[in-house]
Amino acid sequence: MFGGALVGEVILFILGFIFLTGGAELLVRGGSRLAVRFDVSPVVVGLTIVAFGTSLPELLVSLLANIQGNGGSQIAIGNIVGSNIANLALILGVAGVLAALPVERHLMRREYPILIGVSILFVIMAWSGSIGRVEGVLLMIGLVIFTYYSYSATRMPGVLGIPEGTEALDVAEAIDIDIAQPSQHPLMDGVLVLAGIITLVVGAKWLVDSAQVIARAMGVSELVIGLTLVALGTSLPELATSVVAVLRKEGDIAVGNVVGSNLFNMLFIGGLSATVRPLQVPLHMRWFDFPVMLGVTLLVYLLIWIKPTLKIGRWQGAVLLVSYAGYIFWLFFANGGAR
Repeated sequence: MFGGALVGEVILFILGFIFLTGGAELLVRGGSRLAVRFDVSPVVVGLTIVAFGTSLPELLVSLLANIQGNGGSQIAIGNIVGSNIANLALILGVAGVLAALPVERHLMRREYPILIGVSILFVIMAWSGSIGRVEGVLLMIGLVIFTYYSYSATRMPGVLGIPEGTEALDVAEAIDIDIAQPSQHPLMDGVLVLAGIITLVVGAKWLVDSAQVIARAMGVSELVIGLTLVALGTSLPELATSVVAVLRKEGDIAVGNVVGSNLFNMLFIGGLSATVRPLQVPLHMRWFDFPVMLGVTLLVYLLIWIKPTLKIGRWQGAVLLVSYAGYIFWLFFANGGAR
């Protein structure tokens, strides 16, 4: 299995990532411009299409993997938990090392405590060894409530110091400077949306199938592959958005983008996957992976509050990167990848 067949699976695995990232990009670009052309507020575009688009790779991979069953359910739950860990420790670590990230006070007082609460709730739901359909529906209802809450806040200038629509537009423009502009070529943008959907589905299928083959060939579990390689690959849109934001001197977007993505991963991706088919959770995740996810979530919160100016500086970014490296080392070397 370590010959040409495995090389072919590795190529499919890489192509899966490329198709997922490219498909999400096409969908976000085309969908956002079409939405604005049909008088959808740029605020709503930022809160829905852009936020949804950057998390589509995680959604399709987890959903498809869980539907396929067998080892696929391990890839699904591993992708959700691993993406949350990578978003906080790796992406904020890289962004923080590149440049100090200012953090809005309202984010730390409002959205971040919600992230902590949802993370704890998600672990409680998974503690029994599966997340059932009823729990999945409850998670999705939580996303609807959170989205409405966030949208209402952005519609009230001055409340909690939030200018109307600022964050949503900033996130959108970090991906494409013209993304919140009306479509000049509706037919072409419609083609982009369709091409994005097809590309995403094909990429997710290739990624899930090849990941299972590679895991067996390497002698590691599907869970470890989901927690690491798959999670890292599906987090590429968030990484790209955060790096672009830092380079444009808009580092505050990076933290908000990660917080929103992690909430989306648990509430919608976890919720929808469990609603379609109960999401099986390996019990040994209780003693390491879940504590790491909760620990990194709390660590970021504490590191930001250490600085009175509310920033993730370079040393905080380095701490996060070392934490992520330690987690990956334990999974592959200290634990041997067999879980």
